[in-house]
Amino acid sequence: MTARVVRLTSPEAGDSRMGGTLEQRVAAVTELTLEAWRLSGRTLPTYTRATMPIVIATLESHAGST
Repeated sequence: MTARVVRLTSPEAGDSRMGGTLEQRVAAVTELTLEAWRLSGRTLPTYTRATMPIVIATLESHAGST
């Protein structure tokens, strides 16, 4: 699968659909995610979904977000 960069003002930028099969799209997201972590200089997290650090919040706890 190939990718191109287009200007946001380009008519092509308005079409958010991505070609390719499901497997190709998932592979593209995986590649972009790994590259983002590499560029950040941080190591890829190794925690499990069960031990993933999260914060549970309500809309009420975020003043001005409603």
